[in-house]
Amino acid sequence: MRKRILTTLMLVLVLILGACAQSSNGTGKNESGNIKIGAVLPLTGPAALYGQQTLDGAKLAAKMINDDGGILKGRKITLLTEDDQSKPELGVTKFKKLIESDKVDAITGGVNSSVNMATKDVAKNKLLNVVTVSKAPEIMSDRDSFRFRLNSTNDMDGKAFHKFMAEQLKPKTVAVIAENTDYGQAELKALKKNWSGNDNPKIVATEFFDLAETDFTNPLTKLKSANADALYVVGAAIEINSAIFKQAHQLGFNNTMKLLAPGNINSKMVELAGEGAEGIISADLYQNTIDNEMNKEFVAAFEKEYNRKPEKMEMLGFESIWFVAKAMDKAGSSTDYKAISKALESEDWKSPRGDLKFEDGQALGEVIPLTVKGGKVIPYQQ
Repeated sequence: MRKRILTTLMLVLVLILGACAQSSNGTGKNESGNIKIGAVLPLTGPAALYGQQTLDGAKLAAKMINDDGGILKGRKITLLTEDDQSKPELGVTKFKKLIESDKVDAITGGVNSSVNMATKDVAKNKLLNVVTVSKAPEIMSDRDSFRFRLNSTNDMDGKAFHKFMAEQLKPKTVAVIAENTDYGQAELKALKKNWSGNDNPKIVATEFFDLAETDFTNPLTKLKSANADALYVVGAAIEINSAIFKQAHQLGFNNTMKLLAPGNINSKMVELAGEGAEGIISADLYQNTIDNEMNKEFVAAFEKEYNRKPEKMEMLGFESIWFVAKAMDKAGSSTDYKAISKALESEDWKSPRGDLKFEDGQALGEVIPLTVKGGKVIPYQQ
């Protein structure tokens, strides 16, 4: 009898201890062991280079955190990656897999806005969702308090770069070639809004392309006939942007001002475009020469790990894991998403790009005008 009572008491004790190990916010996830963070990125398909660059930054952040002893009293970060191939429906499938099957503690990623538009509600009110790269403003509409975004939006970029083009570059007429996606449409909408006055550049021709395309000769030929002062390229894939500028060069756009939607200038794109990249003017929110201590540490660690310098995509990938982990550490939990979100929203964070703050889930920052000269991306000087 006594043995049976002792056995029962031990079973009750095990159940109590097991319950105590669960998170207190009702998620039912265990607050012990490695912290699983999911990353859904295009690792194959038209935006694969951007996806891989973003992943490299994310891996570095996880490594640096783990090498430093982890967070939450020694818990390490495990990064689980999935390939969305730039396809919205596949992105939804991968999001659900990470949340429902892999039971991740948080989810990050997103390069193509159309993918994040499709996935934005999959994690809604379930767990922390940090959108890494996608820029369409609508991604943050109907936002729950667990959704954040690191990259600037089309509207944020437009306030700076579109104004810069109109007031300093001063093309009178502009021909636009844009991807037929949520991102491409949002950029064109912002462009028209910011150039609505009589003294602003006039868009005289517009052509759209699908992400699967590789030959842009036909739309570029149509745009060339418009005899515009500038060609404005709106694309969120390295391979596509490089092909457009390379083919534009071959078609004789050499005396036309070459503009690239902000957030897309990249040394790999410049390398692939060859002579067609020379003179491109764009803007971005990060350069690896920014003078602050965290950026110096980030650049040095990245060069040691990958034998190349990081750019904006790598920096955003780094931030996506770094901020999630640091916010969890500050909140004292990997699954109390209210506390984690509050930490993200209330802190002034140190980043390779400088001091960073979130407002309604959106990271705030400014873009820097850049150009390509001698095959290198440098700050623009008139």
